Amino acid sequence: MYEYAGFFLNTLAGRSYLLRRDPRVRTLTHYYCVLIIDQANDAKFNTYGLDIRPHIQKSYDDVSSQIGLVNQKMYVSKLETLKQKYNPK
Repeated sequence: MYEYAGFFLNTLAGRSYLLRRDPRVRTLTHYYCVLIIDQANDAKFNTYGLDIRPHIQKSYDDVSSQIGLVNQKMYVSKLETLKQKYNPK
Protein backbone atom coordinates (compact mmCIF):
# COMPACT_ATOMS: atom_id res chain seq x y z
CA MET A 1 0.00 0.00 0.00
CA TYR A 2 2.93 2.30 0.73
CA GLU A 3 4.12 2.01 -2.87
CA TYR A 4 0.68 2.90 -4.25
CA ALA A 5 0.25 5.79 -1.81
CA GLY A 6 3.57 7.23 -2.94
CA PHE A 7 2.57 6.75 -6.56
CA PHE A 8 -0.73 8.61 -6.19
CA LEU A 9 0.72 11.45 -4.11
CA ASN A 10 4.08 12.08 -5.74
CA THR A 11 4.01 11.19 -9.42
CA LEU A 12 2.50 12.99 -12.35
CA ALA A 13 0.94 9.75 -13.56
CA GLY A 14 -0.67 9.07 -10.16
CA ARG A 15 -2.09 12.56 -9.83
CA SER A 16 -3.30 12.45 -13.42
CA TYR A 17 -5.06 9.15 -12.76
CA LEU A 18 -6.85 10.61 -9.74
CA LEU A 19 -7.93 13.71 -11.66
CA ARG A 20 -9.94 11.49 -14.00
CA ARG A 21 -11.93 9.99 -11.10
CA ASP A 22 -15.07 11.20 -9.36
CA PRO A 23 -14.26 14.04 -6.92
CA ARG A 24 -15.32 12.01 -3.88
CA VAL A 25 -13.19 9.04 -4.93
CA ARG A 26 -10.25 11.35 -5.59
CA THR A 27 -10.66 13.07 -2.22
CA LEU A 28 -10.91 9.84 -0.26
CA THR A 29 -8.03 8.21 -2.12
CA HIS A 30 -5.83 11.21 -1.37
CA TYR A 31 -6.93 11.15 2.28
CA TYR A 32 -6.15 7.46 2.73
CA CYS A 33 -2.81 7.81 0.94
CA VAL A 34 -1.88 10.46 3.51
CA LEU A 35 -2.87 8.08 6.31
CA ILE A 36 -0.80 5.26 4.81
CA ILE A 37 2.31 7.44 4.60
CA ASP A 38 1.69 8.58 8.20
CA GLN A 39 1.54 4.95 9.32
CA ALA A 40 4.75 4.26 7.40
CA ASN A 41 6.40 7.17 9.22
CA ASP A 42 5.24 5.82 12.60
CA ALA A 43 6.57 2.36 11.77
CA LYS A 44 9.82 3.85 10.41
CA PHE A 45 9.01 2.23 7.08
CA ASN A 46 9.04 5.38 4.95
CA THR A 47 11.96 4.08 2.88
CA TYR A 48 11.59 6.72 0.15
CA GLY A 49 11.39 9.56 2.66
CA LEU A 50 8.06 10.83 1.33
CA ASP A 51 7.05 14.17 2.84
CA ILE A 52 3.30 14.30 3.50
CA ARG A 53 3.13 17.78 5.01
CA PRO A 54 1.94 19.51 1.82
CA HIS A 55 -0.48 16.66 1.12
CA ILE A 56 -2.09 17.01 4.55
CA GLN A 57 -3.18 20.59 3.81
CA LYS A 58 -4.40 19.70 0.30
CA SER A 59 -6.38 16.77 1.65
CA TYR A 60 -7.80 18.96 4.42
CA ASP A 61 -8.95 21.56 1.88
CA ASP A 62 -10.49 18.90 -0.38
CA VAL A 63 -12.32 17.10 2.42
CA SER A 64 -13.59 20.34 3.94
CA SER A 65 -15.03 21.57 0.66
CA GLN A 66 -16.59 18.25 -0.41
CA ILE A 67 -20.40 18.30 -0.19
CA GLY A 68 -22.26 15.20 0.91
CA LEU A 69 -19.21 13.29 2.12
CA VAL A 70 -20.13 10.69 4.74
CA ASN A 71 -17.99 10.94 7.92
CA GLN A 72 -16.62 14.30 6.80
CA LYS A 73 -16.19 15.52 10.39
CA MET A 74 -14.12 12.46 11.26
CA TYR A 75 -11.85 13.02 8.23
CA VAL A 76 -11.37 16.69 9.06
CA SER A 77 -10.63 15.87 12.70
CA LYS A 78 -7.98 13.30 11.74
CA LEU A 79 -6.36 15.74 9.29
CA GLU A 80 -6.27 18.46 11.96
CA THR A 81 -4.49 15.99 14.24
CA LEU A 82 -1.99 15.22 11.49
CA LYS A 83 -1.42 18.94 10.85
CA GLN A 84 -0.53 19.39 14.52
CA LYS A 85 1.67 16.28 14.49
CA TYR A 86 3.75 17.35 11.49
CA ASN A 87 3.68 21.13 12.02
CA PRO A 88 3.91 21.69 15.78
CA LYS A 89 3.85 25.32 16.85
